[in-house]
Amino acid sequence: MRPEQCQALVLSVVNYGESDRIISLFTLEHGRLRGFAKAARASRKRFGGLLEPLNRLQLQLQLKGEGLSRIERVEAFGSVTALREPLESLALALYACELVETLTPEGHPLPRLYRLLAALIDYLAAQPARPVDRCFFEINLLNILGYRPLLDDQRLQPLMRCLRTGSFGSVLFSDAELSAAQRLLEQQISSHCPNRLKSRNFLDELLR
Repeated sequence: MRPEQCQALVLSVVNYGESDRIISLFTLEHGRLRGFAKAARASRKRFGGLLEPLNRLQLQLQLKGEGLSRIERVEAFGSVTALREPLESLALALYACELVETLTPEGHPLPRLYRLLAALIDYLAAQPARPVDRCFFEINLLNILGYRPLLDDQRLQPLMRCLRTGSFGSVLFSDAELSAAQRLLEQQISSHCPNRLKSRNFLDELLR
């Protein structure tokens, strides 16, 4: 099988054995995949330390229909070193990655969601996260996946505006509107996530 080039965001990383890693990837071309990176921990030269959460990469993959695809080569597509601080931005980015990993089917292309997640990471690398950024990401994610809730309450109109624009930071919420949006989105997301996300506690401590 011929290796294929893919653009991907790293969602999470798990160490395997003495030197290998299993990488959860969200690719533009194939959606969510799991990749096997042999000797990734033993030789930083091979992968250049790029197989870390939030990094955007150009990958050469040996794709498999089921199971782990093999990661042959990686190149940086973008750097997110600025996202290590502030902590609010890091927490929101990690939460968004875990949400995508939990709610998306494996091997199903979702290019709109890929672009949404990439846009959020780029946005958070430039300024601190705010609660409205979380709402913007969550309602657009739910909409793309076909889980959009009813938005007929007048206080939820900012969420409708979030669906009509592609720009983070472009929609304003009053305190009452933000509170109503947060309640609705938490209920909707909880109904589709069987277990509480590990990143939620960290995020809730920093961004309310």
